[in-house]
Amino acid sequence: MKGFLLFLLAGIAFALLQSNVLPVFLSPNWRPNLILILVLYLGLSESLFRALTAGLLLGAIQDSFCGPNLGLYISVYLTIIFVTRLLCEQLNAESPPLLLLLIAGGTLLQNFLVGFYLTILADDSPVLHILLPAIPQQLLSNLLFATIMLLLLLRFQRLFGYRSGLAGLIYQSKHHGT
Repeated sequence: MKGFLLFLLAGIAFALLQSNVLPVFLSPNWRPNLILILVLYLGLSESLFRALTAGLLLGAIQDSFCGPNLGLYISVYLTIIFVTRLLCEQLNAESPPLLLLLIAGGTLLQNFLVGFYLTILADDSPVLHILLPAIPQQLLSNLLFATIMLLLLLRFQRLFGYRSGLAGLIYQSKHHGT
């Protein structure tokens, strides 16, 4: 339970960072989507119920910061969690390169779903002209930030001990090396 609350607090901090601090330093196309990275990580490392609950809450937080389209990011993040869980059952979730590959795929899926929902459901036709050119920069910034976060997590993993089931972090039991 403490880990779940820690993820939610990290999501709130990421939302504040993404909406207040990063716009000062980065142009809109180069801002990483921190909440998406957290949602993908939760989809890999937590149980389905916890991941869906966190995706619902983090999507609601991002919807409240983004404007009039309430429910947009909730549906996008829930879809991403379901796809991530389907892939997680078939692949090794403790592989750091796989985590980065899933972040790249999640970024593309998120942009596709947001464009689809806004074009079809909200009848905002010019949204594709805004989303499509920004995808390469969004992809690079998400991968760069996720690599930095993964390196920090790997460094702190040694300090706080190993926990099984964390995506991108190699699990070693107490009997490792014996």
